[in-house]
Amino acid sequence: MRTRTLLLHAILLTLASLPSPYAQAGEHGYVSAEDGRCSVWAPSRLKPEEYALRYTGGCKNGRAEGKGKAEWLYRYAEMKVKSRWEGEFRNGVFLNGSDIKGSITPIPGDQYLIPMGKVNGADLLFISTSEQDGPLELCRTKSIRLVLPAGVSAADEDKVKSLMLEAHQRYRKTCPDTGRDLNLGIHTEAVLPQPNHMLPNPIAQAYMGPAATQVERYSNKAADQARQEQARAEHERQREASRQQFHDFSRRNNIQAWVTLQQLDENPFRWEGQTVGVVVRLERMLTRDRALIRSALRDRFAPVQLTGITPNFPGSQNSVLLAATVGKREPLPDSGDKNPTLATLHHLASRTCDKPHCDDWLMWARSDQDIPWGEPFKAR
Repeated sequence: MRTRTLLLHAILLTLASLPSPYAQAGEHGYVSAEDGRCSVWAPSRLKPEEYALRYTGGCKNGRAEGKGKAEWLYRYAEMKVKSRWEGEFRNGVFLNGSDIKGSITPIPGDQYLIPMGKVNGADLLFISTSEQDGPLELCRTKSIRLVLPAGVSAADEDKVKSLMLEAHQRYRKTCPDTGRDLNLGIHTEAVLPQPNHMLPNPIAQAYMGPAATQVERYSNKAADQARQEQARAEHERQREASRQQFHDFSRRNNIQAWVTLQQLDENPFRWEGQTVGVVVRLERMLTRDRALIRSALRDRFAPVQLTGITPNFPGSQNSVLLAATVGKREPLPDSGDKNPTLATLHHLASRTCDKPHCDDWLMWARSDQDIPWGEPFKAR
């Protein structure tokens, strides 16, 4: 029994070492001819398990090149010729009568990356396809790719769109009878299959119909990123400008602390006689030179009185940056003894804000560490 088992194992090892009765599949879809001399790129359905390849003609680096003839023989029908390709081959790919000058890079999935010259300095590439059991069809194009020349930024949308239009026109001239919409993609580096055989995604793309005269369904990641960076830079510029004007206002008016109306209402005596900064909004005028004001920050708190103003003080629709001296608690004019007293401020200087809550003046302050409300403040 042991001898029989060892004999069977030896037979299996011997059979495994023998050449396969089928033509061998080469690198990423190349199939070797029966004589093993040359290989041809096979579409996905012409599998070597089912079809044998007979090839005669030019060969370079083990792949069909130049004039040649390839015959695909169906193994399960007495090796009858299923398909015959005769003509020009390039890098193992049958050109099928197409006028292609450069090299061709076949890609799994019945796709072919085909250089088609230049468009205004940019490399033009067709990504064409084939039937699953047929040869390359140049105008059966999945998309067009453009590789930008050195010195041209993908964020230059005018240039990118111009190149897309030129590429579209070149394609329609090469393939005038094609009525399908065309996908156009922009790259900044050479378009090469990745390790997973997929092509890199374009940084900008558009879709254009046969009669289109302008790019459609356009997107550009590089331009979007440039706009975002520009917006961030502009935001930082505005933040710095707001910080500068806030500190200038504080310095000119010798503001000793920035306080909230809640802090003043709770204990105005802490800052009595000091110059403070507050962010307020008019509630109503009490007399020609006195008003009730409320906080213009996002809190809602009890009002305080403001004296030393004129009837031209900004109305309730405006937020105001205010420098004022802290006074005592005082009753409202003609209020009698029954109404409570309110903290009182005396107007020194004010600036009307352009945005609610004075965000145009305060946008630089991201935390209470930037403006320590109620604590001593030193303008920079």
